[in-house]
Amino acid sequence: MLTSILGARLSWHFANGWVFEPAIVGPDIVDYTLKEGPHAGRHAIQHFYYQRVAPGVETTVWYEESGALVHITWYLETQTVHRFAALPAWLAEDMTVYRGDNQDPAFIEKIKKLISQRQDWPRHILNDEGYFKVI
Repeated sequence: MLTSILGARLSWHFANGWVFEPAIVGPDIVDYTLKEGPHAGRHAIQHFYYQRVAPGVETTVWYEESGALVHITWYLETQTVHRFAALPAWLAEDMTVYRGDNQDPAFIEKIKKLISQRQDWPRHILNDEGYFKVI
């Protein structure tokens, strides 16, 4: 059994068909590529806040360049997760605009333009379960 999510390299799945692989959880970042899902091909490095809630239960939370807020609770023994995310309205309308790499300045400029031109509210809430495998 994992003793911490920190340092893990994962294949991370959600019921809606999203597959993040690889997802590498560092001491203060998650580096992921979306392999399957509405914005497959996205690569991002997100700086997160981490908390061990109880033995075998950890949380990470980050704020994405789109304004999305993502909170993951990791259950290490069962290798399951709970995701709560609040996505801007413009992103929820068309997730394909999120294909790209958040380390690419041209991608960041595209996202900034969308933020300035499109509606943030109402937020689209993701409140779902998933699982992960160590790879």
